[in-house]
Amino acid sequence: MINTAIQHVVAELNSYFDLRSGASTAGHVVAGSLFDLDGNINTATKDKVVLSMVNIEQDAVYKPINAFKKKADGTSERVKPEIKINIYLLIVANRSKYDEAMKAIAHVISFFQFQPSFDYAAIAGLEEREGRISFDLFSMTFEQQNHLWGLLGGKYMPSVMYKVGLMDIYDGQVEAEVPPVQEIWVNG
Repeated sequence: MINTAIQHVVAELNSYFDLRSGASTAGHVVAGSLFDLDGNINTATKDKVVLSMVNIEQDAVYKPINAFKKKADGTSERVKPEIKINIYLLIVANRSKYDEAMKAIAHVISFFQFQPSFDYAAIAGLEEREGRISFDLFSMTFEQQNHLWGLLGGKYMPSVMYKVGLMDIYDGQVEAEVPPVQEIWVNG
């Protein structure tokens, strides 16, 4: 699900960049890492805007407790409740010209200002789900930025981070079927 949502955002951002630049250039924006697994520069992300997931957290505020899912025939299924997560996306303008990098970051910010959320119904592969994902600008302190870029193993590049809220992750595996309640008996 995370991959499906991120790929949708990449496609939407590419369309937005095409609109802003006036030319249809494939792949302004890509999902990936600035570095490969060996720590070398990832050539596939050179001169691109790169979306990288840098953290996942469980959203404890919206933690569901419902362990039953009602079916159309009146029976219920016992399932494990979904996990609500937030992911943190670092969006880096990996451009060779600094002014182009600044322009790209401005386009990213204006895109999410215009389109701060996506309904699942609009995302291919997630149409059957209810809800939406939202994008909130996440401001890091200089210390946090220093730690993040040190962890990534690179020098700072123009970037912005977004907290992507309330994605539902669940297996959907049924633990048991529960028949509907037919009668209620009260003793006393």
